[in-house]
Amino acid sequence: MSKKNRKIVFYILILFSSFCAISIGYSWDEATLILQGKIAANYLLSLGLSDPENIFRREFYSPIYYSLRYLFVQAFPSTYHIEVGHLVNLFFSITAIVGIKKICEEFFNKEVGIIVFLILFFFPAFFGHMGFNSKDTIIAFCHVWIFYLAIMYLKSNKSSQIYCISLLAAIGTGINLFFLGSLLPLVAFFIFEKFIYKKFDFKEIKPKKFLSDILKGFLIFYFTLVLFWIDTHPNILLLPFKFFYEWAFSDLWRGYFYILVNGDYYFYEDIPKSYLLTNIIYKSPEYFLVSYLLFFGILISSKSFFAEKFRLFYYKLLWITSMVIYPFILFYLTPFSIYDGLRHVLWMLPYLCIVPGLTIYFLIKNLKKFSIKLISVFLLILFSYFIFNFLIITPYQYTYLNILNGSKKNNIKKFENDYWGASIKELINNIDFAKNKKLRITSCGVSPSFKYYLKKNGFINVEINRFENSDYVIVTNRATVNEKNNELLNCFDKHNGEEIFNVSRNGVVLSSFRKINE
Repeated sequence: MSKKNRKIVFYILILFSSFCAISIGYSWDEATLILQGKIAANYLLSLGLSDPENIFRREFYSPIYYSLRYLFVQAFPSTYHIEVGHLVNLFFSITAIVGIKKICEEFFNKEVGIIVFLILFFFPAFFGHMGFNSKDTIIAFCHVWIFYLAIMYLKSNKSSQIYCISLLAAIGTGINLFFLGSLLPLVAFFIFEKFIYKKFDFKEIKPKKFLSDILKGFLIFYFTLVLFWIDTHPNILLLPFKFFYEWAFSDLWRGYFYILVNGDYYFYEDIPKSYLLTNIIYKSPEYFLVSYLLFFGILISSKSFFAEKFRLFYYKLLWITSMVIYPFILFYLTPFSIYDGLRHVLWMLPYLCIVPGLTIYFLIKNLKKFSIKLISVFLLILFSYFIFNFLIITPYQYTYLNILNGSKKNNIKKFENDYWGASIKELINNIDFAKNKKLRITSCGVSPSFKYYLKKNGFINVEINRFENSDYVIVTNRATVNEKNNELLNCFDKHNGEEIFNVSRNGVVLSSFRKINE
């Protein structure tokens, strides 16, 4: 493909993803994150004179990204703030994909980089989160660019690259303190290659300069983090460590209460260790899973191919593999629960896409062989089937489940699909009641966003009540509990009244507006 055609494809992808970003509703956590950014930004702009609002667990966040995004969004009319915020998220999400492309160019070549770019872009769990997820895709952005800049520093020894790494580390840590833990494989790679293996022919650096860069980088990281971490301002030397210790080692609530995975319900503290692997298997495209199997076959049958094409291939593959395996180790060895599918490990997905990229690269380079042609046709059929299903669930790609899930009826019964209530915007837009009609509404498995969209759509006579005092209920298939017998079930089954409006894709209902049965 020519450079001109690549640009055209890229612009089409940008337009499509932008459409999805502004079409989708704001997510479960988004209101809180916007508020976090607003509180910190206003506090800093007042030079510490304003009295910041006290919100849930504020002391564990340094909302650098949220504050800067909040200030940027204020330049636009308030009616478009959510959509503009989504486009900002999208920009950094796509930049994350560009980051893994550049890593692949450094490790392998430009062709592999382009292939991996496209694979990650169309990975449903990543694409679906690019617009409305202002947490996990931003962490992925920070992660891959820290990796790339670390490689660049080893090649050039430019101090500015360490400083950029420090800023990215501060942004990621501000979103989730656990971000620092996710960087351990990168730190290991950096140290091992710099001081032990030394196979990349990186530029030598004087110890004095190296230590100076690291010290300056740490100071940039620390004071950037603390600047926006307003709860630490009474004592910036003590409180960051105190809050980090409390967050890491105290008995804090760490997730959503109830989980549905592969047809079984769990309380969050009882999530099985197979959770991560199960979600990868069911939420990865069919061609993607097959490409992994093919890759192992290639390594056995044509093990010299990659070694001849790419210097130190197996060494590089080892580091990529470590990035993929590491989340499993964290999940097994730490008390932290993950939920909402692959959301908490989106930073792993760029690295997960490299092996399929190498597989496809091998097939392209060996197309003259008849057996490779047959395999390529089979993979192309699987990819076409995936793209069809990918497009028809627009813009809710994050709800994607592959063919291993079985029939579409199994979707709701096996996994929570719209777990962040992103379809609520479309649901409220579908309500064609008179604007002055009295609506006594409750919800189940739905973020507070429905209140925002009811107001935005002009409904002026709305009461948000408990279930027993409501006429209507808005539901997703999020896991919940029947208070009468403590049985776990989903909200669809708990509130099975008359369905008036719903949002569905490919025969699967994502959210529903129901009249409560008397």
